[in-house]
Amino acid sequence: MVSTFAISLALFVATGASAQRWSAASTSAADSVLLSEKTDGDYLVRRYMIRNQGDADYTVRYQINLAKLAPSLDNNTDQLDRLGLFVDRLMRDTAMNVKSVTITGFASPDGTVAFNEALARKRAQDFKNYVDRKYDLSRRYNVTLHSVAEDWEMCRALVVQSSIPDKQTVLNIIDSNRSIEAKEQALKKLPPVWNYMKQHILPPLRRVEMTIDYGSGTVVEVRRRIVRPAPVPAPKPKDSCCCVVVDDSATGIIVELPVTGRDFDEYERELRRDVKHMEREYRHTERRMEHLGRSEGRTLEPLSTKETREARKLARKEARIARKMAKAEAKAAKKSYKELESSMR
Repeated sequence: MVSTFAISLALFVATGASAQRWSAASTSAADSVLLSEKTDGDYLVRRYMIRNQGDADYTVRYQINLAKLAPSLDNNTDQLDRLGLFVDRLMRDTAMNVKSVTITGFASPDGTVAFNEALARKRAQDFKNYVDRKYDLSRRYNVTLHSVAEDWEMCRALVVQSSIPDKQTVLNIIDSNRSIEAKEQALKKLPPVWNYMKQHILPPLRRVEMTIDYGSGTVVEVRRRIVRPAPVPAPKPKDSCCCVVVDDSATGIIVELPVTGRDFDEYERELRRDVKHMEREYRHTERRMEHLGRSEGRTLEPLSTKETREARKLARKEARIARKMAKAEAKAAKKSYKELESSMR
């Protein structure tokens, strides 16, 4: 996730008069302001106000020598519809703040300079009257009027991009040091050129452009999962045994120490029973080995009588050793028990 946001809105329909197209475009740049921050379970919730700074541009065309808006002319219907949608949004969205509204009227370079300047001003005023009647724009916002009488230099880029006849001759006239009126007269002497200019070059220059600078705000909520540290394992309960292991590598008999309060006599009796059980196990093992010796003496031909006696003797010897080991282990266990009993008392 991010803590700073950028939201941009762009609606480009055309590039304006320089490309012989007309547009209503909105562009914006945004920054964000943190409004609040809270924790919701495992999530950190932040609310931001996204502030957009942008402008919306609209262009409508006018007929030659006229300062009266014709809504059906060329692309005017689409531009006016877009303007209506944007103004409706301004009325409904309280977070939108209009900084300024600029209306600029233009006139094409054909005709006298004085006439074109006056015509451009009239077109700007006419369009202002239109938006005031329909949206009461001047009462709501600061509306500024401008006017521009285009010269032939403005036509140069349009000529370069066009398919006008004898293009180089036209460019040479436009680039010359002649006056505006003299350039017009020179172009009119070339009928195919002038007819093309009247149809394709000059009409886009007879226009009004409207720019609305605004700021807007949108509340955005961002939820981010909180990374929590792993839980620490609970400490193990302390052993209730009264002894501490000092050497875990010792070998021999392992005796389970009695718990505090246990009857020591009962523990001794259990130990003796264990020793007797061990002795019985060893005697059982001895008898099995003797039986095996006798069985092998009867069934195995290669095994001689002497070898049978040796096997029995070995079995008895192992049994005696086992008994001695059991008695020694029992004696050692009993001694350890008595020493432990004395130390605890």
